[in-house]
Amino acid sequence: MSTDEELTRTFRELDLNQDGQISEQEFVSAMSARGEEITDAELRSIFADADADGDGRISFAEFTAAWNRAG
Repeated sequence: MSTDEELTRTFRELDLNQDGQISEQEFVSAMSARGEEITDAELRSIFADADADGDGRISFAEFTAAWNRAG
């Protein structure tokens, strides 16, 4: 699987309602479904890094930029 395919697949897994945005609640729910718990501090840190426009949601473009920074 290419990095682009993995990125797209991961974003879709986190975007539970498939609206093209990942909300904090979707992120927490998706991580919980994977068996991974996330603290409030971790959630705030992730969104502070990834949510470039500060709208409380992570778009695919923001997700891609954050993924590339982390990689």
